[in-house]
Amino acid sequence: MRIIAGQDKGRNLKSLDRRDVRPTSDRTREALFNILGPEIIGTRFLDLYAGFGGVGIEAMSRGADEVVYVEQDRQNAEVIEENLAMVGYQGRSQVIRGDVIKAVGRLKPNFDLIFMDPPYQEQNLYDKTLDKISDYKLLHPTGFIIIEHDAEVEFELSAEYNLFKRKEYGTAALSFVRKEDK
Repeated sequence: MRIIAGQDKGRNLKSLDRRDVRPTSDRTREALFNILGPEIIGTRFLDLYAGFGGVGIEAMSRGADEVVYVEQDRQNAEVIEENLAMVGYQGRSQVIRGDVIKAVGRLKPNFDLIFMDPPYQEQNLYDKTLDKISDYKLLHPTGFIIIEHDAEVEFELSAEYNLFKRKEYGTAALSFVRKEDK
């Protein structure tokens, strides 16, 4: 796993060889940040189901002001912290170890961008996570959520959210959603 672009372009990040973790591929990360472009600069970014932290670290390399990582697995959270120390981003980031559904209640609201990548096989987490994001007002009114999921999966969004873009990259897809204007 490496940082694709930004101030730390080309730096290798630590990961673990675990079959239960599916890091966002370099290709998908590159496509995501090409779509976001300069919109990433100056943002508060939330990385849910953060794995080894590659997406959030890429956001910081490209100009995000702050990234909060939420990861349940202790080993994965330690890897995120090691990666942050290696690139010197500890002061602009926070790693929260815990179940995402429970941990989001402890976060300050108004993130500009929220990236969520729950385990593909746990479809119920998509709706639960979106509900909690709404309940705790985690998304800034002008912000949006990026959901990584299996490209073969079409999930239903509640009437509260609007899908405005979907892109596929091999077996992965990125769905971009925002709160529906009421």
